[in-house]
Amino acid sequence: MLSAIAEKKMQRALVSGRELFVCDHFIDPATVTAVGEYVKTLPYARSETSLAGMAPTASSAEVPDTPLMADFMARLGCIAEEMFAGERFRPQRAYINHSLYGDAYQMHRDLSAVTVLYYANLFWEADWGGETIYFDDNNDAQLVVSPRPGRMVVSRGAILHRGTVPTRDCKQARLTIAYKLRKRGDLSGF
Repeated sequence: MLSAIAEKKMQRALVSGRELFVCDHFIDPATVTAVGEYVKTLPYARSETSLAGMAPTASSAEVPDTPLMADFMARLGCIAEEMFAGERFRPQRAYINHSLYGDAYQMHRDLSAVTVLYYANLFWEADWGGETIYFDDNNDAQLVVSPRPGRMVVSRGAILHRGTVPTRDCKQARLTIAYKLRKRGDLSGF
């Protein structure tokens, strides 16, 4: 599965003038494995919607306050600040998306300054789908990010996006950790 530490790789993109970073190998393989195994054990409830006021279209669980997850979330926060140099963030919400074939997500913007989306599956086939699509302000797809173990996308929350769900061929859940951050000092209600 996951072996030696590979060299960090980061791709920067602009979508409608907003920054987005695709990051690979920023998390050590032992942590990728520990987090991937742990999130498979959580109780998920069909409660997640992409847009306010809609019926739930997928399952999720809040990130538990365990030592493993507290350390992991702190690391994701540091990576967000590394990508957006000179900016400081504080947590807004952290949860795990659990989607299966037949679930649905809609295009939406996050109500956060920055979102870290972490792909938590330890194995993923390209034919299983589950990509995240980022759209410009005219609703045109600009960037598609494939799930990979340990990959994360660090983006401005205002970028329009949609997660896609696994294909019929996939027999496991697509697991992503969404860590929403707001700027330090921002007291808005979000």
